Amino acid sequence: MSQFSFIILTCLVFVFTYVNGFHDGCNVVATLIASRAMKPHPALAWAAVVEFLSPLVILVVGSSVSDTIQKLVGAQFYTDPGARSTALAFITAGILAAILWNLTTWKFAIPASSSHSLIGGVVGAGLAAFGAGAISWGYFWRRVVLMIFLTPLISFCLGFLILKLLRQLTCHAGVGVNKFFTYAQWVNMTFLAFNHSFNDSQKSIGIIMILIGIYGGESGGIPVWSILCAAACLASGIAFGGFKIIKTVGTGIYRVQPIHSFASQLTAGTVILSSSLVGAPVSASQIVSSSIMGVGAAERYKAVRWTVAKKILLSWFITIPIAGTLGAVLYFLFSLIF
Repeated sequence: MSQFSFIILTCLVFVFTYVNGFHDGCNVVATLIASRAMKPHPALAWAAVVEFLSPLVILVVGSSVSDTIQKLVGAQFYTDPGARSTALAFITAGILAAILWNLTTWKFAIPASSSHSLIGGVVGAGLAAFGAGAISWGYFWRRVVLMIFLTPLISFCLGFLILKLLRQLTCHAGVGVNKFFTYAQWVNMTFLAFNHSFNDSQKSIGIIMILIGIYGGESGGIPVWSILCAAACLASGIAFGGFKIIKTVGTGIYRVQPIHSFASQLTAGTVILSSSLVGAPVSASQIVSSSIMGVGAAERYKAVRWTVAKKILLSWFITIPIAGTLGAVLYFLFSLIF
């Protein structure tokens, strides 16, 4: 029975990973498609290949983002064999809360954060199950809340500066420069997709490690099967594409041309890579959207659709509280079942 329930919950984690793929993953190709550098289906297919291969790097460089996810709730609370039913209710509620909020924001084409949905769901369920003392508030405030404010600001400023620099470097260039930026986006999109998958796959792996701890398994190394499954689910989600969110990000904030897309991709890929190296589970949708705002503001401030930007900004601030509330409510429901 315990083995069967472990398999069911593991599958639930990978359902979240799949939803994450078509919800957040489509951000990596949004500007590429909007600038007409590549048609949607080939762009999604190439991104899916890159996102499948990227998590394999975890075997070489480690998984600091996964460690952060595991440490959000103290391991001693969910690894106690006497509290297994509580732990099962906690983790099930956290995962389902993230899935439900992701599907809701996808339905309304809001590029909210899958990462924040998962973190909010897990922390909210953890609070309801074990109390405030179970939450590693240091990790939560430094690596989650701080990054909610810091990464969009960095992305906006870096996108602004990169576009200004590119305009200076190409001010005397001929029409052929547009062709360069059109094809250069393919390289940049590969860079962005690689870093997105490296960061996002580790969030699912972190939940798998929590599950292994709940069932009393060894917490030594990350199982290779979890890396492969997370990679496959992310890639599958992206292959099917969240076209509603692609439209919102690609054309709803600012009507990008090849040079804008190039600057945005370079910005977002750099910020996500830097965040991964310090173990921060950041939001790709947040970073990509902010970089587009920065690029648009550098080109023509009034051309940025700030009403759309405000809606996106609102989703960043409400995702963790709403997912956390969902996680807590679902915990109380599942505690009756488990």
